[in-house]
Amino acid sequence: MRAVVVEDEILIREGLCKLMEKMFPEIKILGVAGNGQEGLSCIKEQKPDLVITDIKMPVMDGMEMLAKVQETGMFPKVIVLTAYSEFSYAQQAVKLGVCDYVIKPVDVQEFVQTIRKIQNLYEQEQKRTPDTMGYLENIVSGVLYGTSFVDRQMEEFLDKKYGISQDMPVIELLIYMGDDFESGRGRKRQEMCRLLQQKELEYCFVDMEYDKVILVLLYHYSSRQEIERWYQNQILFQKRGGQKWEISYGMLEVQGIREIREGYQKLLPYMDWNIVLGDEVLISYPKVTDIQTEICIYPVDLENQIKAAICAGEKEKVWEIIRRFHHYFKDGRVYLPKEIKESYVRFQWSVLNIAKEVDCIDYKKIDQKRLLNRIMGAKTEDELQRTYEELLCHMDFSGQKAGMVSLAVKKAQSMIHEFYTDGITLSEIADRLNLTQEYLGAQFHKELGENFSAYIRNYRLSKAKELLIGTQLKQYEIAEKVGYADAKYFARVFKEYVGMSPAEYRKSNR
Repeated sequence: MRAVVVEDEILIREGLCKLMEKMFPEIKILGVAGNGQEGLSCIKEQKPDLVITDIKMPVMDGMEMLAKVQETGMFPKVIVLTAYSEFSYAQQAVKLGVCDYVIKPVDVQEFVQTIRKIQNLYEQEQKRTPDTMGYLENIVSGVLYGTSFVDRQMEEFLDKKYGISQDMPVIELLIYMGDDFESGRGRKRQEMCRLLQQKELEYCFVDMEYDKVILVLLYHYSSRQEIERWYQNQILFQKRGGQKWEISYGMLEVQGIREIREGYQKLLPYMDWNIVLGDEVLISYPKVTDIQTEICIYPVDLENQIKAAICAGEKEKVWEIIRRFHHYFKDGRVYLPKEIKESYVRFQWSVLNIAKEVDCIDYKKIDQKRLLNRIMGAKTEDELQRTYEELLCHMDFSGQKAGMVSLAVKKAQSMIHEFYTDGITLSEIADRLNLTQEYLGAQFHKELGENFSAYIRNYRLSKAKELLIGTQLKQYEIAEKVGYADAKYFARVFKEYVGMSPAEYRKSNR
């Protein structure tokens, strides 16, 4: 592969180039640029297979640069570098052929994995390139993947062998299968063959592995409207027959084989309308662009309720609020899929942050980028819902941490948790357990990694956080409930160890 790096920060640009040279010597860096305008010139001149680009740059940003690259007829693989605050730009970049994105500051392991994924995709495409013109599927595949182009010779070949003239209309039927793609595509192809043969239609298939889509190209048909009505009825028939696959269907018509790549890229982003319209509807382009939508109001009340439920450790209530959140978008109104997904991202990040604050989730095991990708890339309602199931699997509402803790220390912890509001002391606990204060204090520090006073203080502050987030109690009431007689002293301790005042903490989590 050949690559161009476009990044305005010179340290990042040089660092990426050195990393590429070390980890991927087989990828040749053809050129570098410090802004979009320089990058555009470099890409036009070098014609790389891969472009790594920042989004926000002086003179010309990454989005404008990619759009102008496509106008030239080039479609290289693209990786964008983005900050979380710029994620809306990264979403737009998907429409410009972006294969993946990397969050800045760049994590080396993540960057290497992303490059390897792009390499695998590139190698798959190269294998699909026919050495000579032959099967229609090879030709269509090459055009879709951008590895071959329809020139005059190919047009003559298509006309002579398949009767497909230069401007003959063809239908692209997209079948998005999501996580069932690998296991179910063979069976789905067989099912489609039977249907299309019964209808006496001429067709070919192309598997778009990266997008988890089977593309069916139809030609020599009498009417697009007739095909659309017929296939819509087939979808309804399949669903009533108990089809279990989570599938989104889309259709558009283009004029000639040379337009199928542009048509595919135009239709694919609209496949997520399945989330709004349901899985019994064929997403028809350009009809889908005329759908009238309403503004999606984010459910702040549900967010506050789930914060309180997480703080209270009420697992069943958390699941019940999640179910209500899923149904919130089924109120009979039509919202943009993008706005629904953004609500899912905001709600999930709120759940994640609160769970982290009250220490009921193994935060290190959460792949935030993967969760974000799964939400924004979802094209069915079930895919969106499964992201929450995945997150909640990492949550533990038992309030117990793993590790080897002696019975004496466990009993001491239990007494702290029960009597922390009464100002219980180490001496009192040691007396109740028939141990010396010195021995219990030493064991406490040895097994838990902190002394008694730090543990009880941190426990009180964690309970204070829960009350600040999950209730409307006043600050002095919370101070009393967590064992501080003096509200001002409580506020000083809270700010010293949390980094903000109780009022600021409550505001930041509302």
